[in-house]
Amino acid sequence: MTKQKPQWLEDIQHRSWEPELFISGGVIFFLLQVTDFLYYQSFIRLQQSGYYEYVFIANLLTAALYALIFGFSLHLIMRGFWVASITLSDVFPEGIQMNKIHYADIFKNRVSKVRDITDWVILQETICSLIFTLSFFFFMIIMGLLVALLVIIPHSSLRLSVGDSAYNFIWVISRIFALLGLVYMFDFLTLGYVKKQKKLAKLYYPVYLIFSILTLAPLYRTTYYTLVSNIKAWIVVAGAITYLIIAFSITQLTRSGADAIFNPKKYLNIRSQNTELDTRLYENLRPAEELVQQASIQSDIIEESYVKLFIVHQKIIENLMDKDCAIDRETEAEILDCYAEFYHILLDNQPLEKLRWRQFTHPKTKEMGIISYIPIREAIPGEHSLKIVLHVKSKQSLMKLHNFGLKGPEYSIIPFWKN
Repeated sequence: MTKQKPQWLEDIQHRSWEPELFISGGVIFFLLQVTDFLYYQSFIRLQQSGYYEYVFIANLLTAALYALIFGFSLHLIMRGFWVASITLSDVFPEGIQMNKIHYADIFKNRVSKVRDITDWVILQETICSLIFTLSFFFFMIIMGLLVALLVIIPHSSLRLSVGDSAYNFIWVISRIFALLGLVYMFDFLTLGYVKKQKKLAKLYYPVYLIFSILTLAPLYRTTYYTLVSNIKAWIVVAGAITYLIIAFSITQLTRSGADAIFNPKKYLNIRSQNTELDTRLYENLRPAEELVQQASIQSDIIEESYVKLFIVHQKIIENLMDKDCAIDRETEAEILDCYAEFYHILLDNQPLEKLRWRQFTHPKTKEMGIISYIPIREAIPGEHSLKIVLHVKSKQSLMKLHNFGLKGPEYSIIPFWKN
């Protein structure tokens, strides 16, 4: 039985467009800043720890925020149409005057079925409010998915804390919970198919209770049941899937660059270190919001007698150094020698010997690494290149480089021009 609404609630509902516009307009800009911050910090954490979970978490959080951004943007656009319709209804309160439309009968009959201006305003109001609600609904769904995954899937750092045997046991348990989670997701997307099975209901109930908590379901359960009990099931499911796909697609396009995907110029899509001038390689060209990620020098055109080569020292590379350095290093001098052994630097394909390395934190990006000053006084004016090659000795280390996204031990190639 539906409870009678208090008067204050009806007043708020009639004026809901005011807080909706305030929230949509004010939050979009803030959320865009947050997504950039998450992306930036996740790669910093990846470099420092070597764990990909930080990037995975940041991507899910970013997708959740883009679900809000997309929904709020769509809401603002629809509210614009809504305001225009209200203005039109105020200027022409009588709406469509059929007696002044002298079309042939077939077209006049079609115009007669067009919504009255008042009905059109009311419909747009309903759509706008629904979009605003769904934005938060899908945001909470993604956040619930993230929390569930964080609880179920063990973090890679646990291996160091508990050992391989215990970590593998935890992984087995987590996979069992992951399968149960898939059952819960299936039931959620099918609007309660498993709940309708009387023989399975008692077995499924504990799973439902656990994953309701893990996925933050109490925060959006009322919205969920309100939607599924008032809108056709296939519309809810199709809308949810479409909306989530859009959110994750926007996240991917934002990070990979839409131009690289949709650019029809095949010659400009040739992307490799040998053919592309990557602005991240140069301090004078790199955008302020970009990370170095691998290596950089001070400029694409070198006026000085030295090239300042900065290499981002990532945790995964340090793990390889632990295995491939000949002896355990304890003193600072020995550690710096290990850098020199592991990072091989070639100038115009000629190896450079006796480079002196110092530990260095980039003042702008805060990335940690090592820096060396390479003399180029004797180099002739024109184009040159620095190549950084990782000196890995084992096949296992080479496989880890592949998992890290490198095709081989070649870490970076930096072309530059001496004036």
